[in-house]
Amino acid sequence: MRDGGGIGEEFGPEGGCPMAYITLPTFVGYSASTGPTRSSFVRRQRRLYEDPARAAFNYYRRAANAVRAGRAARQDEVAMRSLVHHADDRTRPHYSAIAEGWLRYLGRRDPKLIEVGRARVPLGELEVGLSPQLGLRKSNGRRYATWLYFKEEPLTRDVAQLALWLLTQGMSDLLPGGEALVVDVRRAKEFTLTARDRERLRPWAFSEASAFMTLWEAA
Repeated sequence: MRDGGGIGEEFGPEGGCPMAYITLPTFVGYSASTGPTRSSFVRRQRRLYEDPARAAFNYYRRAANAVRAGRAARQDEVAMRSLVHHADDRTRPHYSAIAEGWLRYLGRRDPKLIEVGRARVPLGELEVGLSPQLGLRKSNGRRYATWLYFKEEPLTRDVAQLALWLLTQGMSDLLPGGEALVVDVRRAKEFTLTARDRERLRPWAFSEASAFMTLWEAA
């Protein structure tokens, strides 16, 4: 199943050169790919840009909405049961894995749902849109702009850290004074970022963006 994503082009400041725009799930999907599959991934994104009608339905939006509704009402088990119950035969195994993973992640945690915004982070000629699904306040009072990863393939630490770095760059718009959190929902695993990681990840993020643009223009 595919995560939601997108790509487009916008003009830069003062009508300058066009700047490509993609969402965080798209950038994460690209960074998680290797070798020739990267070129194929970007070609698919280019085709979606040129023909938006081809875009796939975001299967995971329903899961994100269920997670958010469950937290808001503090009825997580009820929301997850409903998600699975109303799934069709194709989506039910995925939603079941997501529901089990999210409830396992929560365990005895009881984070409060808080508002979170949206942001855009420029990386050279590429701009990445950030729309974390949740704002969470944990019992220790720390607040997190939280991005949920729902896909079947495990999220590697390196790619999770890249997503965290981007969320941190946009934090002033997402959740001023907050921190970044990424949760691989199916595996009930959370990722956070240290100050040392932030410095290390900056050149990699820009190099990934540059490579993406090279393949985008070639496509």
